[in-house]
Amino acid sequence: MIKLTGIGIAVALLLMGCAGQPVVTVPEESATAPIRNETAGWWYVRFRLAWPEEEEPLWWPDLLLADRVAGPVLDAEGEAIHLWRFHRRAARDDAGRQFSFIFRALPATARRVNARIAADPLLIHLQETGVVQKVSYDDPSQLQRPGIGDTSDKNWSPEMQMAWPYFILGVSRLWLELIRELERRGEWPEELLARYAAVEKALNEHWRDEGGHALLHHLSGVFGYRELVILRQDTMRF
Repeated sequence: MIKLTGIGIAVALLLMGCAGQPVVTVPEESATAPIRNETAGWWYVRFRLAWPEEEEPLWWPDLLLADRVAGPVLDAEGEAIHLWRFHRRAARDDAGRQFSFIFRALPATARRVNARIAADPLLIHLQETGVVQKVSYDDPSQLQRPGIGDTSDKNWSPEMQMAWPYFILGVSRLWLELIRELERRGEWPEELLARYAAVEKALNEHWRDEGGHALLHHLSGVFGYRELVILRQDTMRF
């Protein structure tokens, strides 16, 4: 038996196509449609990704989904989306290997975002080939997270819960723009999956080589270079 790893898994998944595409209608409401006494809240779009047993998780599909699926939605609906971020995880539990697009907007905007994503031809292809196993959407008719801090860690102080969404918005935007800049400037494979696997490798190198000064040091600078308690209960400066 041949054991596939890395990009080999992705290539194999592309050969596992299944028939049928969902029929999705994008609402005709525009981003500037009148507000109908609606309250803004947080909404999740969760992409469950393939993660074969006894294999390391593949992380590059997150970049592809962020750039080619969530990115166009942000370009189209940016003025109607108040806050947003990405979340990435891999654990052997019910959620598994998952990439999430989390955004704060009115329910009408959430309906449009959900419909745009569900109708995206690339996402449909990734679902048919098994790269994306499942996509789940919050129901815009059932607002469950109206508060600014409702998706923050409940172990944090109330002040941090309320302020943190603005921080992670900037981090997520930086991450997306780094992907776009790398994809635009580099010489990458033509095949899409191999292309984003290569972009991910380059992005990891930027994080390793530049993240300490460009990100952590300057974040520390905003807070006056004060000591920081880390997981080992030590203090350190960036």
